[in-house]
Parts: sequence; C-alpha cells; structure tokens
Amino acid sequence: MAEPSEMENFQRWLQTQLSMTSSIEDPVERERRRLQIESAIREAIAFRESLRILEELQVSPPFVNSESSVRSISEPIENNSESSNSICPNCDSDLEQDLGFCTICGERS
Repeated sequence: MAEPSEMENFQRWLQTQLSMTSSIEDPVERERRRLQIESAIREAIAFRESLRILEELQVSPPFVNSESSVRSISEPIENNSESSNSICPNCDSDLEQDLGFCTICGERS
C-alpha cells in the first residue's frame, strides 16, 4: 500500500479536528469551528480532485518555486481592462496580470 500523501494526511487531521469540535462548550464557537473545518475539508477534496484532473491531462502541477514573492501585499492591485483579455499560453485560462502566473496551471506570464 502506498504511503498517504501530505494532502491526505492534512485531510485526516482536519477530520480529527472536526470530531473534536463536539468538546467545545460554547455552542456558537462550536458551530463556527465546525463550519470552518468542514469548509477546509471541502477545499482539500476539491484541490485533490484538481490535481487528479491535471495529472490525467498530463499538465504539470501548479506549484512553482520562486526566489521572490509574486506581489508584495503592500502593492496596490491595478484593475484595467487589458488584464481580463490575457490568456494563458499553456492552458488557455484567463490570466490575472498582477499575479505573474496562471492560477490554473502555474505557467509564468
């Protein structure tokens, strides 16, 4: 049997955290935490499915190691009409110009 991936381990940890919410005494806090963890589990499942689809399409995973950050948090986001017209040359998805890479396949723009 193959060793579980980091993502599978993370999902199991989230499921453990979800079961532990029953010990939170404050009902409002318990419900808030339950919703937060359930949302994270759904995102983890969607992420794993996205990776599976990319693998089937033989597209490299969207992980890019970079020496510097893509954009400093203090930099303003410029909204202009030309950014909505940019298309990724690798996967034909819409590009967000201020990011400098495709959010679908990770191709640098």
